[in-house]
Amino acid sequence: MRYRIAPNHDQSGNSLAEKWKSAVRGTVTFALALAFCVSLIPDVAQAIPPEEPACKFYWQPNLGVACGKHELDLKISSRVRTEFWDAFMGQTDTFVGIRSRIGMRYNYDEAVVLFGEFQDARVYEIGPFPSGAGALYRRFGGSSTPTKAKSSRMRQYWAEIRPIEGLSLRGGRQDIKLGTQAMYKEGNWKYLKVKRASQRLVGTVGWTNVERSNDAAVISYDWNGYNFYGFAGKPTTGVFDHVTAYRSQSDIVYGGLSVTAKRGTWFENTEIRPFFLGYNDDRPIRDGGLPKEVEVYTLGVSAIGIYPLGPGNLDVLLWGAGQAGAYNGATHLAYAAILEAGYQLTDVWSKPWLRFGVNFASGDSGNNTNRHNTFFNMLPTNHLYYGFADTLAFQNLVDIVVQLMFKPHDMLSVNVMFHQFYMAKSADAQYFGTGAFNKKIFGYGANATGGNNNFGQEIDVIANLKLHKHLSVQGGYSHLWGSDVIRFIRNETGRSKKDLDFGYIQVAVNY
Repeated sequence: MRYRIAPNHDQSGNSLAEKWKSAVRGTVTFALALAFCVSLIPDVAQAIPPEEPACKFYWQPNLGVACGKHELDLKISSRVRTEFWDAFMGQTDTFVGIRSRIGMRYNYDEAVVLFGEFQDARVYEIGPFPSGAGALYRRFGGSSTPTKAKSSRMRQYWAEIRPIEGLSLRGGRQDIKLGTQAMYKEGNWKYLKVKRASQRLVGTVGWTNVERSNDAAVISYDWNGYNFYGFAGKPTTGVFDHVTAYRSQSDIVYGGLSVTAKRGTWFENTEIRPFFLGYNDDRPIRDGGLPKEVEVYTLGVSAIGIYPLGPGNLDVLLWGAGQAGAYNGATHLAYAAILEAGYQLTDVWSKPWLRFGVNFASGDSGNNTNRHNTFFNMLPTNHLYYGFADTLAFQNLVDIVVQLMFKPHDMLSVNVMFHQFYMAKSADAQYFGTGAFNKKIFGYGANATGGNNNFGQEIDVIANLKLHKHLSVQGGYSHLWGSDVIRFIRNETGRSKKDLDFGYIQVAVNY
């Protein structure tokens, strides 16, 4: 019998003791910095007036304690998800992903806010022939234990000041989800804002086990029915990459501005949001970049409206963007457009909500090598929109979607979506990916279409059971019927299977 003792070094050659010392130093440094920031806040050392209670603990909506003008909130979340994939392989790969977070938020008199969040993410039981997301977790999970991947990192740490009412200035590592800056309390508005309009070009890919963050500066100002928002920063690694997660990608710089005219400001029951984005990727080829830089500027606008009509509500979503710049040495000119509409019966059992839509992103005809006309997807959360099986990016794409949502019980909601996918230009490629997430790949891949444009059809079924306000169980299934494009791709790789199956079961706890 042989016994193998694991080496006391990680893959980079550093001893585990050195890694432990480094982690301790980082934790101590963060704690000292937090204490220093608190010491700068005026009145923090003053005694609490006798008429105010010394300290009080509270459980809702968060777990925390308040002492006078000082508040300290604890945020805890954890999810366990088992995924089942057969992505054109003819056999099923199953793995388990676990992601847990603990965050601490300090608030002084709504004038200064400090926040830090630690994340532990792990994937287990990745099969020897993985497909779908499992193949990506295995590829970027490290070579020593290919059946699992893990990381433990600080994923957010930022400071925010609010010098006047409505104005906030935030700096540090943080999430940026473009399109969620102005929110409303109604459930249908929340759904359209979060699940149908936001993160089309800038998001965190929260579906994945690691997710993305940003080292950025953000300014936000609410004034007289408007929200003015601006950001500039660099994305971190993460998403599918556990090993090198949450390292700043210093050669990618991006930023943007948006102005949201909240509903009722310009038109009744209608929100209008123009936006501008700039993106520059100057990574060398060894770090995942292209031979020449990508510098793309995007100007766009979105409009959302929900209008009472008969026994229910009519909703409309319009989104459009044009792009200009340079892409790998070629002049970049591209555009995208989205039109979605739906109707919900609010006073009928299960409140059925039927929606239709078309998502279009321009492609390239291939006739001019000095011009690039494929829309660039930037750093989005594509999982929300173009099929939950995540086979497509918002590039050279036509996605015709029909959606039905209903709620047969207060605890249960069901979402069914059917997609018909085409390539906008048959001479262009089929693109996949969700933006740069490590220093090995560009972030988007491409498959030749063989001159075909019918990619296939997909059905997605998601059921969410809310057992408690802090506990939910979710299950989903997706099936993709591949057509001409997939048939060509599979023949090129010597495989005949052109269908994809994906399913999952997830339990999530949030407090």
